[in-house]
Amino acid sequence: MSSDDRWLLDTPIAHRGLTGHNRPANSLAAFEAAADAGYACELDVQLTHAGELVVVHDYELTALTGAAIATAELTPADRQRLRLQGTDQRIPTLSQVLDQVAGRVPLLIELKRPTLALNFDLVDEVLRQTADYPGRYAVESFDPLLVAALRVAVRKLPPRQRVPVGRISGLLRTAGPLTRMVGRSMVSNLVTRPDFLAFEVDAFPSNLTAWWRRRGVPVIAWPVASPEREMFARQYSDNIVFSGYRPSHGQHLAS
Repeated sequence: MSSDDRWLLDTPIAHRGLTGHNRPANSLAAFEAAADAGYACELDVQLTHAGELVVVHDYELTALTGAAIATAELTPADRQRLRLQGTDQRIPTLSQVLDQVAGRVPLLIELKRPTLALNFDLVDEVLRQTADYPGRYAVESFDPLLVAALRVAVRKLPPRQRVPVGRISGLLRTAGPLTRMVGRSMVSNLVTRPDFLAFEVDAFPSNLTAWWRRRGVPVIAWPVASPEREMFARQYSDNIVFSGYRPSHGQHLAS
């Protein structure tokens, strides 16, 4: 791992930003708070039918906004109208998050889509929008097809634009049986060769992640929700994605 990418090992990563009162997950307020505190930010990105990259985790927006709209159907007008969990915060676009953070802290960008497909517009659009971003970032996904597409696309970029590509895995409780089996085994990693793994903390200890770590692939534990869970996670991982508390060493990030 290059020196520019060491933040993946050294900088605690705030899960969907540093959430709190009037700072919902994946909001500009949460990302601003994380940047002020010196934490890297994890965020979720989906591509709507309108062609926008929106920063939102759920595939359906009722719980977040009170509006029964599928995220893929979200329009720019909807984004302006809807508010996150009763606050004044709107669903941001990836472009807005990039402008807000402006390179102050690294970003861990998760690419999400509701179904597997041989369509990689999401990959193309994320890499297009981040091409001139002045800060450090990495990309990741649960979806092995997206991970494969990211690996191919990143290798084609000029050296200065190449970024780490990660695979997310864990217990996958809500996935179907086949997807869960393939995902838990991480067998596709033998082909896609991710630069790092993001692994669900409740699935530790794991012989598979230990095997990959011995081969030089870092492991990031998620989501870590207390100092006690952090101590547990750091036995098996190289860094954490955290929420619900503040790791004591979040201010060390060099600008």
